[in-house]
Amino acid sequence: MKLSFEELLEEGGHFEGDFAFTEDDMKVTVESFSADFIPTDSGLFLDISFSYSYETPCARCLELTKGFGRQTAGIQLMQQSLEDVKEEAELTDDDMGVCWIEEDEIDLHEIVRQEVAFHLPLRLVCGEDCKGLCPKCGENLNTGSCKCKEETDPRWSGLDKLKNN
Repeated sequence: MKLSFEELLEEGGHFEGDFAFTEDDMKVTVESFSADFIPTDSGLFLDISFSYSYETPCARCLELTKGFGRQTAGIQLMQQSLEDVKEEAELTDDDMGVCWIEEDEIDLHEIVRQEVAFHLPLRLVCGEDCKGLCPKCGENLNTGSCKCKEETDPRWSGLDKLKNN
């Protein structure tokens, strides 16, 4: 959803919607979002709330795993052309809630996508007790045991003799 920075600077605006995207191997559905643009002295303030769901393979056993979330965010949108940027500068804590707009166009879906991606888990497992896959044969250890013979390190064979006595 492309919006004009200048028009929003004059009037503000309220927008709602939904969309879906893929982030790495995760399918994400933004089930709903609400965005309010509020003109300020330094640009625009964007107040957004969104709910989302996602599905991705479990990081241990590769079974499809689902999750959901609901978040709100506030972002200061400020316009700055590339000519105004003279050199690289280190970001400070005050810069973290600022989004610089280089042209007149604001891509609202992209801003919401970035906010959702920020809140997605880095590594998702189907459950805390997930046993994962057998490293030798690839069998899902949650559905049963594999047929692989457990190998012991020959350096520990002396302890096996003690155990059997």
